[in-house]
Amino acid sequence: MKNAINKSLICIIIFLTLGIICKKNNEYKELIQSKLYQESISFVKFENIYNKYLGGIFPIENINNNTISPVFNEQLNFKNISNYLDGAKLEVTENYLIPNLESGIITYIGEKDKYGKVIILETIDNINIWYGNVCNYNLKLYDHLNKGDIIGETCTNNLYLVFKKDGQVLEYNEYIN
Repeated sequence: MKNAINKSLICIIIFLTLGIICKKNNEYKELIQSKLYQESISFVKFENIYNKYLGGIFPIENINNNTISPVFNEQLNFKNISNYLDGAKLEVTENYLIPNLESGIITYIGEKDKYGKVIILETIDNINIWYGNVCNYNLKLYDHLNKGDIIGETCTNNLYLVFKKDGQVLEYNEYIN
């Protein structure tokens, strides 16, 4: 409990210090505003820095000395793969449980033209993985997912995947087994 309070106080001190600096110096204020409002923020980097220097959000990893093992840890299984717009269309079974391909943070949940309901995950390498045609998911914006976790189910027998980095489309063959 004491450890969690110390972490909270450190975060508050950093936040207030940045606020005071912005209030006193217009150059820093403009720099911070341009970074926050005009550039994409990598929440994965913030999470890694927080975990590295402050030791994670929860101080207890194993409650009651029980080991936690994932219930779902499947590989991506599909019958057929083909090019589709900026990425790939995978033919899967109806209501297929979609496994997460890489660890990261959910940065978008919503509709995209020709992809249906899309969930975008940002990895530590700043690669955005788009999962399209997703239904029955239990995710929220900024949720952290590990590799192999469930994204959701497919609405039909198609799963759309797109890989992007810095706005550029990446070749999907490098990321799909």
